[in-house]
Amino acid sequence: MTEDRKPHLAVVAPIFPVTNLRQSVAYYTEKLLFSIGFEWSDSDKEPVRYAIIQNGDTELHLTQSEKPHKAGAYFFLHGVQEYYDAVKKNGADITQEIADQPWEMREFEVADPDGNMLIFGEHFSRISPDG
Repeated sequence: MTEDRKPHLAVVAPIFPVTNLRQSVAYYTEKLLFSIGFEWSDSDKEPVRYAIIQNGDTELHLTQSEKPHKAGAYFFLHGVQEYYDAVKKNGADITQEIADQPWEMREFEVADPDGNMLIFGEHFSRISPDG
Protein backbone atom coordinates (compact mmCIF):
# COMPACT_ATOMS: atom_id res chain seq x y z
CA MET A 1 0.00 0.00 0.00
CA THR A 2 1.42 3.39 -0.93
CA GLU A 3 1.91 6.16 1.62
CA ASP A 4 -0.97 8.27 0.27
CA ARG A 5 -3.36 5.28 0.47
CA LYS A 6 -2.77 4.44 4.11
CA PRO A 7 -5.85 3.13 5.83
CA HIS A 8 -7.41 5.52 8.30
CA LEU A 9 -10.35 5.47 10.62
CA ALA A 10 -13.24 7.61 9.48
CA VAL A 11 -16.04 7.10 12.01
CA VAL A 12 -16.53 5.31 15.31
CA ALA A 13 -19.97 4.03 16.33
CA PRO A 14 -20.20 2.86 19.95
CA ILE A 15 -22.41 -0.17 20.62
CA PHE A 16 -24.50 -0.07 23.79
CA PRO A 17 -26.06 -3.29 25.06
CA VAL A 18 -29.59 -2.63 26.37
CA THR A 19 -32.16 -4.77 28.17
CA ASN A 20 -35.21 -3.35 26.37
CA LEU A 21 -34.46 -2.17 22.85
CA ARG A 22 -37.88 -0.57 22.25
CA GLN A 23 -37.65 1.40 25.51
CA SER A 24 -34.10 2.52 24.72
CA VAL A 25 -34.94 3.60 21.16
CA ALA A 26 -37.89 5.59 22.53
CA TYR A 27 -35.64 7.25 25.13
CA TYR A 28 -33.03 8.27 22.57
CA THR A 29 -35.56 9.53 20.03
CA GLU A 30 -37.95 11.25 22.44
CA LYS A 31 -35.57 12.57 25.10
CA LEU A 32 -32.20 12.98 23.32
CA LEU A 33 -33.48 13.99 19.86
CA PHE A 34 -31.94 11.09 17.90
CA SER A 35 -33.71 9.49 14.93
CA ILE A 36 -33.84 5.86 13.86
CA GLY A 37 -31.44 5.13 11.00
CA PHE A 38 -31.70 1.34 10.87
CA GLU A 39 -33.36 -1.58 12.64
CA TRP A 40 -32.64 -5.30 12.34
CA SER A 41 -34.47 -8.48 13.26
CA ASP A 42 -33.65 -12.04 12.29
CA SER A 43 -37.00 -12.40 10.49
CA ASP A 44 -40.29 -10.59 9.98
CA LYS A 45 -41.71 -12.57 12.89
CA GLU A 46 -38.88 -11.75 15.32
CA PRO A 47 -38.59 -8.55 17.36
CA VAL A 48 -36.01 -5.95 16.43
CA ARG A 49 -32.75 -6.76 18.22
CA TYR A 50 -30.38 -4.15 16.80
CA ALA A 51 -30.93 -0.48 16.04
CA ILE A 52 -28.81 2.39 14.80
CA ILE A 53 -29.88 5.79 16.02
CA GLN A 54 -28.51 9.02 14.61
CA ASN A 55 -28.18 12.71 15.31
CA GLY A 56 -26.29 14.71 12.70
CA ASP A 57 -23.19 12.75 11.64
CA THR A 58 -23.22 10.74 14.87
CA GLU A 59 -24.40 7.15 15.17
CA LEU A 60 -25.00 5.05 18.23
CA HIS A 61 -25.73 1.33 17.88
CA LEU A 62 -28.05 -0.38 20.37
CA THR A 63 -28.20 -4.15 20.73
CA GLN A 64 -30.67 -6.23 22.73
CA SER A 65 -28.84 -8.00 25.55
CA GLU A 66 -29.91 -10.19 28.45
CA LYS A 67 -26.79 -9.24 30.43
CA PRO A 68 -25.88 -5.67 29.54
CA HIS A 69 -22.71 -4.07 30.77
CA LYS A 70 -22.30 -0.35 31.13
CA ALA A 71 -20.76 1.53 28.23
CA GLY A 72 -20.03 5.16 27.52
CA ALA A 73 -19.55 7.57 24.65
CA TYR A 74 -18.39 11.16 24.31
CA PHE A 75 -20.22 13.28 21.72
CA PHE A 76 -18.56 16.44 20.39
CA LEU A 77 -21.13 18.90 19.12
CA HIS A 78 -21.79 22.48 18.16
CA GLY A 79 -24.40 24.25 20.28
CA VAL A 80 -24.01 22.28 23.51
CA GLN A 81 -26.04 24.79 25.55
CA GLU A 82 -28.99 24.65 23.14
CA TYR A 83 -28.85 20.85 23.02
CA TYR A 84 -28.66 20.66 26.82
CA ASP A 85 -31.68 22.95 27.15
CA ALA A 86 -33.68 20.81 24.68
CA VAL A 87 -32.91 17.40 26.21
CA LYS A 88 -33.44 18.71 29.76
CA LYS A 89 -36.85 20.01 28.69
CA ASN A 90 -37.59 16.54 27.25
CA GLY A 91 -36.86 14.92 30.61
CA ALA A 92 -33.51 13.25 29.87
CA ASP A 93 -31.79 11.66 32.86
CA ILE A 94 -29.06 14.29 33.32
CA THR A 95 -26.50 12.91 35.76
CA GLN A 96 -24.10 15.87 35.55
CA GLU A 97 -25.38 19.35 34.83
CA ILE A 98 -23.75 21.44 32.11
CA ALA A 99 -20.51 23.04 33.28
CA ASP A 100 -17.24 24.46 31.99
CA GLN A 101 -14.40 22.03 32.59
CA PRO A 102 -10.69 22.78 33.11
CA TRP A 103 -9.89 20.84 29.92
CA GLU A 104 -11.60 23.66 27.97
CA MET A 105 -14.85 21.87 27.29
CA ARG A 106 -18.41 22.79 28.25
CA GLU A 107 -20.16 19.49 28.82
CA PHE A 108 -22.92 17.56 30.52
CA GLU A 109 -23.62 13.89 31.19
CA VAL A 110 -26.72 11.78 30.61
CA ALA A 111 -27.60 8.19 31.51
CA ASP A 112 -29.85 5.98 29.42
CA PRO A 113 -32.35 3.49 30.94
CA ASP A 114 -29.60 0.84 31.33
CA GLY A 115 -27.09 3.22 32.94
CA ASN A 116 -24.95 3.72 29.84
CA MET A 117 -23.20 7.08 30.06
CA LEU A 118 -23.27 9.74 27.35
CA ILE A 119 -21.24 12.92 27.66
CA PHE A 120 -21.98 15.82 25.32
CA GLY A 121 -19.34 18.52 25.01
CA GLU A 122 -18.21 21.52 23.02
CA HIS A 123 -14.73 22.98 23.00
CA PHE A 124 -14.50 26.55 24.33
CA SER A 125 -13.09 27.75 21.01
CA ARG A 126 -16.41 26.83 19.30
CA ILE A 127 -18.70 28.51 21.84
CA SER A 128 -19.86 31.99 20.89
CA PRO A 129 -19.06 34.75 23.42
CA ASP A 130 -22.78 35.16 24.24
CA GLY A 131 -23.35 31.39 24.58
